[in-house]
Amino acid sequence: MIFLCSFLRAMLACAGLLAFAAELSAAESKQSAPTDLPDQPPTRFKVVAPSYPFNMRQAGLIGTVDLEFIVDVEGRVINPVVVRSNNPWFERPAIEAILQWKFHPGLKSGHAVNSVARQRIQFELDDVGSELWRATKAKDHAKLPLEIRWDESPVPIMSTYPVYPAEALRAEKKGRAVVRYLVNQQGRIDAAKVMEASAPEFGGAAMASVDVWRFSPAKRAGEPCSALIQVEFEFMPYGGTATVPISIGMRDIGHELRRKEPRIYPLDKLDAVPKPLSRRPPVYPSVLREAGRPGEALIEFYIDPKGDAQLPRIVSASVPEFGYAAAQAVSTWRFEPPMKAGKAVIARAQIPVNFQLPEAGKPMKAPAAEEARP
Repeated sequence: MIFLCSFLRAMLACAGLLAFAAELSAAESKQSAPTDLPDQPPTRFKVVAPSYPFNMRQAGLIGTVDLEFIVDVEGRVINPVVVRSNNPWFERPAIEAILQWKFHPGLKSGHAVNSVARQRIQFELDDVGSELWRATKAKDHAKLPLEIRWDESPVPIMSTYPVYPAEALRAEKKGRAVVRYLVNQQGRIDAAKVMEASAPEFGGAAMASVDVWRFSPAKRAGEPCSALIQVEFEFMPYGGTATVPISIGMRDIGHELRRKEPRIYPLDKLDAVPKPLSRRPPVYPSVLREAGRPGEALIEFYIDPKGDAQLPRIVSASVPEFGYAAAQAVSTWRFEPPMKAGKAVIARAQIPVNFQLPEAGKPMKAPAAEEARP
């Protein structure tokens, strides 16, 4: 088992809809990279160290975050997305840091061009720290079929927490879900299945989380092999010892929603539509891969005063799995802080997410700009 080492498309406000689509279109145009590699790759000249999360330092936890981003013609970092992270608590500080880096842009035939770049950011302590996740053998491990018995455990290189279902959180509903899956010899997830769930929404959220995970494969006699893993998630509306964390931003929005007149603004009532800073694409649900059908989901979410997407809610989905996968992706998005009269506020937005089964080895793209909805 894996243990936690610590702790429609409706016509709504057309002006805001068009503004959001325009802003996202402008951002995506900046993110378009050349089809040819630059003659000279970008080189960094300003590096900002990330902040070490206090709770991770106190727990003695370390981690690694790999980011992919565009360096534009002015040397700015555009749309950094996490491609690997063995500890989701480090993702936000890694993105915040990389957005402040400066580069000499890549050159093609002597001219500055947009370039794709990757950067690994390590979070280490002076003393030897431990990693957030680890796999241990079940009691009956020796009785498992030989092909899934391992000597060296699979090691997470990409991990995440489930998204607390928005309606359940607002209703202060607690629950749990147990997911069992096979990590294949390439470190990818096969045959994932919800074994237990106190409610369908907790099982769906847990499955969407597991689909994001990637591993360095387990080994037997020094050779890669498959491994059977079971993980349990606890959903508790007040956090505590639950394995699905409740962020400060989520709490603050929850408090605001309980007010008689919540101070939450639609996009067209802001000083300007928040520009996207980081938008990770969704992961196609594993249980739908065999059918390979397309699908869609409409997600409502809030942008908190720091610019983090919070409390994604499934408004509609062609099948539930697409809804949970879309919410999982949107929960990682970052924007410029929404502003009202020059002050950072909470904003509400909607966006449809379309799903097509990606080609082998190719990730899905983030939602197209023209599909954005407030």
